[in-house]
Amino acid sequence: MARKSSDLTETMPSVASNIQMSPTIGRKRPRVGVIVACLGEYDSKALRYAILRLNTAQSFVEYEIVYDVPEDHEFVARTRYGGVVQTSYIKHAVACFEAEVVRRQSEPFKNTPQTPCDRYLALCNCQLESGVYLFKPGDKMRTMMVGSWKTYFAPPSLLEFIVDICIKQGIAEAFGAPHSHMPSRGCIFDYNEILENTRNGVLIGHVCEECTAYMAPSNPNWDEIKMLTGGRWLGDPSDPFSAYCELQRLGFKIFKASGVRDSFFRRFLDIIPLQFCGKLAECTALGFAIYLALFLGLKDLVKVFGG
Repeated sequence: MARKSSDLTETMPSVASNIQMSPTIGRKRPRVGVIVACLGEYDSKALRYAILRLNTAQSFVEYEIVYDVPEDHEFVARTRYGGVVQTSYIKHAVACFEAEVVRRQSEPFKNTPQTPCDRYLALCNCQLESGVYLFKPGDKMRTMMVGSWKTYFAPPSLLEFIVDICIKQGIAEAFGAPHSHMPSRGCIFDYNEILENTRNGVLIGHVCEECTAYMAPSNPNWDEIKMLTGGRWLGDPSDPFSAYCELQRLGFKIFKASGVRDSFFRRFLDIIPLQFCGKLAECTALGFAIYLALFLGLKDLVKVFGG
């Protein structure tokens, strides 16, 4: 399949022409602002925690959750309820939305000057008519469309898809990134137009030889980049202070097919002891057997009386 020619699609972060790979020592870390206002039902405390926890897993970029956004803006309303939107609409509407976000982040806070982020990633619960899931419609703004998410995509979970894209956006902002490539190699920079097809890069976290040759030389953060891939940044499940265990305490189990939070039914099952479920099943079976016996016995009784 040939790559679409639109310069607005960005299924993987593309090379930033004016950014060269350089040591982070002695220069300010770029900031990537993640907007969750358009995520709708998929927003969760576990997701927000996972994004911010990335700040402790590396030293070359800083992530923040952007809360001060115009939630009454039409762009938010059109992208948060799981519908299909036109690419042309996103391209048109995101300009004023981005301008308002940048303006708000530029206003002084308690008489202290503030600066906007270097890059924004708006997480949107919608899908483009083209099926493309990562889109660059603005100057600083990228949009990730998760409306096409289906539970059978898992593993990985939708939370891990989103965090993986945040990681790649951070790499691209800090160093630039290699051109995404075909065919799929399980590399984090594979070209994947459809959300479902990017799962192997998220699960494996491989960086192919070509991408390594582009990024690794003279890059003091290469070991950190490698640790961010394939979920390694989550840490050891046996460590109670790891990101892995913190996410579990926030109600999210790694590699589950439940979006970014567990369903009510799943949470209900988790708090009910297994022994209780077994007893409940036994009682249900016994009750059904008694009902069936009484029903059949009643039919025989009716026959005796000539009913």
